[in-house]
Amino acid sequence: MKKEQFPEFLKANEKRIYNYLLSLLGDESDANDVAQMVFLSFYEHIDNIDESTALSYLYRIAHNKSMTYLKQKNRYVNFEPQSFEQMQDRNNKGNEKDYSLLHSAIKELPPRLASVIQLQYFDKLSYKEIAEKLGISVKAVESLLVRAKKRLRKKLMKDRMEGRV
Repeated sequence: MKKEQFPEFLKANEKRIYNYLLSLLGDESDANDVAQMVFLSFYEHIDNIDESTALSYLYRIAHNKSMTYLKQKNRYVNFEPQSFEQMQDRNNKGNEKDYSLLHSAIKELPPRLASVIQLQYFDKLSYKEIAEKLGISVKAVESLLVRAKKRLRKKLMKDRMEGRV
C-alpha cells in the first residue's frame, strides 16, 4: 500500500475501527486514544502492507493495541495521592509500621499461596530454594507468587475501600 492512499483509507475505516475499539475498551476516551495509536502504527508500516489485506491488518493492530492498553491500564491504581498520605497516617504509630492488616490478609490466603509468601519475604529464600523446599518447579513458584500477590493486593484494596484501613 502507498502512503498516498492513507487519507482515503483512514476516512473509509476510522468509524469502523473506533466502534470496534469502543466495543473492546468500553470507554470513548480510551477508544479515541487507542484509535490514534492504531492508525499511527498502521501508517508507520504502510509500505509493508498489501492492499488486499490492509483492513484485516488494521483490525489486528486495533486488537493488539487495545489489549496492550487494557493491560497497562490495569497496572495502575486509580487513587489520588492524598488518599495514600491519609492511609500512612492512620497506620503509622510513631516510627513503627503496622503490618497487622498484611499479616491477617496472608493468613486468609490458601496454604500453598501463604507458604510461598512466607518463604520468599519472611524467610528470604530464593525461587530455587522455595522450589526445592516445596517440591515444585521454579516456574510454579513464580506462578504461585504472582497469584498470591494479586490476591493480597485485591484483599488489601478491598479492605481499604471498605474503610478498614
